[in-house]
Amino acid sequence: DAGAAFLDTRNNVAHLGHQHPAVVAAVQAQVAELNTNTRYLHPNLVLLAERLLATLPSPLAKVFFVNSGSEANDLALRLAWTHTRNRD
Repeated sequence: DAGAAFLDTRNNVAHLGHQHPAVVAAVQAQVAELNTNTRYLHPNLVLLAERLLATLPSPLAKVFFVNSGSEANDLALRLAWTHTRNRD
């Protein structure tokens, strides 16, 4: 994404003023494109997974998307338990 511009809308500091028309328009345009829920298959999720896998060695051939650290920890434990057949 070289050269792409991004707007940080979650820093709690209004950098450009409250409800500035240019900022409102930019956020509206981005939200129209943004997918924030992976429960629904979106082509960009597949593209991201493919790009990630292209950087990894072949034994690592699975990608799991989760929405929080606790979900990631839960998934890691379940994968370990399944692989080792042991809960110790």
